[in-house]
Amino acid sequence: MKIKFPLLVALFLSSAQLVYPQNQALKKVNFLPLWVPQPQFAGYYMAKDKKIYEKYGLDVNIISGGFSKDVPAYLKEGKAHFGIMYLSSALRERAKGTELVNVGQIFQRSEIMFVTKKSSGIKTIHDFRGKKIAVWRTVLVELTSGFLKKHNISAEVININEGVNIFLKDAVDICAVMYYNEYNSLINFGIDSNELNVFYFRDFGMDFPEDGIYCMEQTYKDDPDLCEKFVKASLEGWSYALLHPDETLKVLRAYQKIGTFRDNLSHSKWMLNSMKDLIQPPGKNVISGELLESDYINTAKFLRKNKFIDTIPEFNDFFRGTIKYE
Repeated sequence: MKIKFPLLVALFLSSAQLVYPQNQALKKVNFLPLWVPQPQFAGYYMAKDKKIYEKYGLDVNIISGGFSKDVPAYLKEGKAHFGIMYLSSALRERAKGTELVNVGQIFQRSEIMFVTKKSSGIKTIHDFRGKKIAVWRTVLVELTSGFLKKHNISAEVININEGVNIFLKDAVDICAVMYYNEYNSLINFGIDSNELNVFYFRDFGMDFPEDGIYCMEQTYKDDPDLCEKFVKASLEGWSYALLHPDETLKVLRAYQKIGTFRDNLSHSKWMLNSMKDLIQPPGKNVISGELLESDYINTAKFLRKNKFIDTIPEFNDFFRGTIKYE
């Protein structure tokens, strides 16, 4: 199934009532993103708000994520049917024996980067030696550790919970950030882009896809149709979100008001605008949902080489998605 933006929205507008019989009860689904409501998860919130999930017979409860809500634990304990994880994290869980499967790969590449101030004199990764690096207490810790191992760099890694203040105050020399998020925060705080050096992980052989939709293997075996419907509906939500950015930002702001998180509107626009390139496979004007085997092998080999995993799970055991692109 190949999904193009204009066609998908036309289908949504013309046949929203044709997918699921009106007289049947909706199936309840709990879904856990990695973080609180923000454009990184816009497609899921729009699929809920525009009743796309309902069109597929699903009553989806989106659980607001955060540090205290571990996606693998929620899946194993049955608190969530589906959750968002990075490919590298999910591979580690699977290799440890957690029977996770990927049913839809949403982000198709990595947006992780290191940033340094040009005034620091750090111009290449070899200049990282002996420096202080700020890293979020998330999957960034393992990927940063792997990056440093790969390039034989000895540096002091400082784990932080959020934000870029520690970098702004020069308490660290280097900061690991996401292009679609913290990088723009630095710009919003007044640093000009030409004052920064950036080191994309993908430029150093670490283009590991990030957000994917995961569930327990038993969930997939018990109800593969549920998994396919959730992924298809989510992709429709993403298509709608990218085609209607202003409406999407209003919906996200409404969800943010339910909790304690508030985002800057200009920053949210930046993040949402960045999603299209992340979600579309390189060179293709489609939303895919497919995990490429080459990306899987590249990520798995890196994890094994750096001793994060001992064995590489079989690709066909790990990826159970049904959506393909040409």
